[in-house]
Amino acid sequence: MKKKLGYLILGGIIIFCVGLFLVKANYDRVKKEIILNNNTILLNLINNHPELELEIIDSIKNIKENNDFSILNKYNLDSLESLDYLNEIKDLRNTLYITYIGFYFIIFIIIFIFVYVSEKRRKKEILKIDKYLFTLLSNDINIDLKDFQTGDLTALQNDLMKVTSRLKNALESSTNDKKELSKTLADISHQLKTPLTSLLIINDNLSSFNIDDKTRNEFLKKQEKIILHMKGLIISLLKVSQIESGTIVLKKEPVNLANLFDYVILQLDLLLVAKNINLEKNINDKINVLGDFNWLAEAFLNILKNACEHSECNGQIEIAVEENPMFVEVRIKDYGEGINKQDLKHIFERFYKSSADKESIGIGLNLSKTIFERSSGTIKCESELNKYTLFIIKFYKNII
Repeated sequence: MKKKLGYLILGGIIIFCVGLFLVKANYDRVKKEIILNNNTILLNLINNHPELELEIIDSIKNIKENNDFSILNKYNLDSLESLDYLNEIKDLRNTLYITYIGFYFIIFIIIFIFVYVSEKRRKKEILKIDKYLFTLLSNDINIDLKDFQTGDLTALQNDLMKVTSRLKNALESSTNDKKELSKTLADISHQLKTPLTSLLIINDNLSSFNIDDKTRNEFLKKQEKIILHMKGLIISLLKVSQIESGTIVLKKEPVNLANLFDYVILQLDLLLVAKNINLEKNINDKINVLGDFNWLAEAFLNILKNACEHSECNGQIEIAVEENPMFVEVRIKDYGEGINKQDLKHIFERFYKSSADKESIGIGLNLSKTIFERSSGTIKCESELNKYTLFIIKFYKNII
């Protein structure tokens, strides 16, 4: 639209300049005809009365307006038609007619061509948009948006591009969600298949009347252990699926890390006391991050619980928090059994169990990673076998 408006303004300026030039040219021509007419009259007067030459010339130079047309009336020379005896006046009239008719005819042709081309291009763009919409309705969104050009319909084209982009993103997201859901269901099915089979076998054994009380109690303890394992697995899976599906939206509120770790450590108090683990904290009570207090507590609880379980009795765990203009960094370090190199790159994968921890559900660290990523954070792990394990969590203040 701006480009077309610019063309109209430029065309108007050109037409104005051409019109001004024609007016000036015709005005000069009128003055030339007056000069020629004066010359003819003066020559006739002076030739007949040479003694009046100076008086006549002086009268021409100092002519004053006079509304007395009595002399002209006397000889019928006061009308415009009375000048038609001059061929030059007739030629000037014809020239003016031809000039202005031709000028306005050219203007009409230019405007007609401009409107015709604009409408043809507009119609072409409308047909392209119509084809584009028909293609979208045919569930084909793989369209080259570069085909569109700028013009009056730019805003509509831009909106269509945005809609298409969102449709593509939604389709890709839906496809990914379906793949993820399929994978999750397959994982859940695989994870529950073994304990369910074990429960069925135990239940069959318990139904037998030929087992003694000692054996029955052992089966009941195994059954309870399997049920607790399944309960933990199902609860963890529900938490992960709720976050990933968007059923639960994590809050974005200031969370004081000193208060957060006090709350988390309180949940682990019995485990810390039972193993006599020394826990050292270096946390400034003024450092905050944006997130959801409860879910961040869940994430850090998984990491600290993991650190406690893999620490020896009388071991040590260190928690340090540092802040800089870009991010807040949390470092959780234990001096326990460490992690094998082959396991280290897989520890955040869902249902992955390290070779040293076959009893684990294999979803706690995956849940923590998901929570941190939803809170503008990252997590990584460094470890050496039988020396230490270090988790580094960073919360970025500005998302790039």
